[in-house]
Amino acid sequence: MRREKTRVKPNHDVSELAGREICYTITAEDLRRDLNLEPFVQLDKDTREEDKGVQRTVVNEPCPKCLNPQLEYHTKQLRSADEGQTVFYDCPKCRHKFSVNT
Repeated sequence: MRREKTRVKPNHDVSELAGREICYTITAEDLRRDLNLEPFVQLDKDTREEDKGVQRTVVNEPCPKCLNPQLEYHTKQLRSADEGQTVFYDCPKCRHKFSVNT
């Protein structure tokens, strides 16, 4: 069975489409927008609670806030695979947190 692709234009006559199979693509973003849903991002979540079980490493870098000589860090791949990782730094003394895209 051969399928024909027909682009539906806003001023198309409905009788031209009667009896035809119509396929379309919808994304999760389209659904979110149409249903007025909030994005699936939790901004206020503590990273220590979120990353339980994440191995943290210590680096000899001073904290930009309290100048503690060591910071803990871990990495995550947040962007596409062909881009660098994001490094999350935490100061164990003052709990200052920041991230750097590498």
